[in-house]
Amino acid sequence: MTSNTPAPSLTPAAPVESVIIRPWPKIVFLYPSFVVATVFFLLSWLGLVGPTVLGNTFMLVLLMNLMIFSFDFSRIKSITLVIGIVAAVLLVLWVDNKWDLTSFLGRVFGSIDIQMNTAFYGFLSAGLGFLLLVVFVNSRFHYYEVNAREILHHHGYLGDIQRWSTEGLEMNKEIYDVAEYLLLRSGRLIFQPATSKKAIVLDNVAAVNRIEKSVNDLLSVVAVRLNQQPGPG
Repeated sequence: MTSNTPAPSLTPAAPVESVIIRPWPKIVFLYPSFVVATVFFLLSWLGLVGPTVLGNTFMLVLLMNLMIFSFDFSRIKSITLVIGIVAAVLLVLWVDNKWDLTSFLGRVFGSIDIQMNTAFYGFLSAGLGFLLLVVFVNSRFHYYEVNAREILHHHGYLGDIQRWSTEGLEMNKEIYDVAEYLLLRSGRLIFQPATSKKAIVLDNVAAVNRIEKSVNDLLSVVAVRLNQQPGPG
């Protein structure tokens, strides 16, 4: 017996009408210190871990986070840094065979005793959390929107808008800092509107690869629609 039930048709997904792009300030890359300070506040408050272990660990995390915050780690710098660390480890192991260097370094680092009380972790967590919250709220009023016809820069708490046409628009992506890309998948987007001599440079765009793909998909759909427009009869 043959069924007369029609096969279900797949409805194509609705095209994206616009893409929101939010450039973030550098302070967002301090979120690892905020997370660690919050966790260590709880551990210190509950007395689950000793103060020396917490203090030494937090200082290491904070210094590494500040290093990422302060410098741009390009691909060449990152590769050089990794090679330098590997070379330093190999050198220590080689020297250790003659002078027992690891025992000396163990005593040196073992003598480090950095301690911070519960209030320190609590106030630092609250302070960084407040700053990150202010940055998040500000990003709701300062962002860029790309639609089929134009780029809109929303800025100001009164809803000011600056516009550029997307006709002849050029877009470039740069991932200039490997460390920041690992933290937030962030990078730089550069838009060059045909009607403007000045490029629009957006730094610290989180999930930059996804944003770039969304903008490319949006503009490619627009180009196809324009090409398919019938000519005059």
